[in-house]
Amino acid sequence: MTYALIFGAALLVLVALFVAGLYIALQRRSQDEQTSQIHNSGVYRVRNNPRDAIRLNKPADREVHAHLLSRNLPPAKADAMLELWNRQIEENLKTIEECDFQEIRTFHYEVPAGDPLGEKFYAGVYVTRDQLSVHPELIPPFRPGCRVMLRARNAWDAGDWRPMLPGQDGRYPTPDWRDILVQAD
Repeated sequence: MTYALIFGAALLVLVALFVAGLYIALQRRSQDEQTSQIHNSGVYRVRNNPRDAIRLNKPADREVHAHLLSRNLPPAKADAMLELWNRQIEENLKTIEECDFQEIRTFHYEVPAGDPLGEKFYAGVYVTRDQLSVHPELIPPFRPGCRVMLRARNAWDAGDWRPMLPGQDGRYPTPDWRDILVQAD
């Protein structure tokens, strides 16, 4: 009788351990599927974090602020433009991150009316997520006071579709952040 109780308890413990192990394995598998980079097509894509790319490509806050002050702007105006610069960076990065989650791979630029960048980033121009990974200079803002925004562009969106292409020198038509200074409102 005692052997039967010991055998039954041991069997119960083994079944409980098996069920717990199965539960943990299924939870890990579920998490791995959510973060997987392998798409249904079987294509493996490495997505670079856009925040790392921006950190390496955009100037530091103190450099932007010093540049604004060197243009004889009042400190309060320079502070406001630096705040706009950081807010625009954050909004564009959030757009990219949300599109990564939704598997949206193309973007277009929303250029405010009257902005001289409208000549280079006209309606219908799109960039891909892969271009943004390799060329983070395509992520707005392009200069202090810039209000250009990245917006998702779905395959079913109507309208003109023209890819953003580099120039003859292999560079994209983005302005140097120091060249043009647009006054923020």
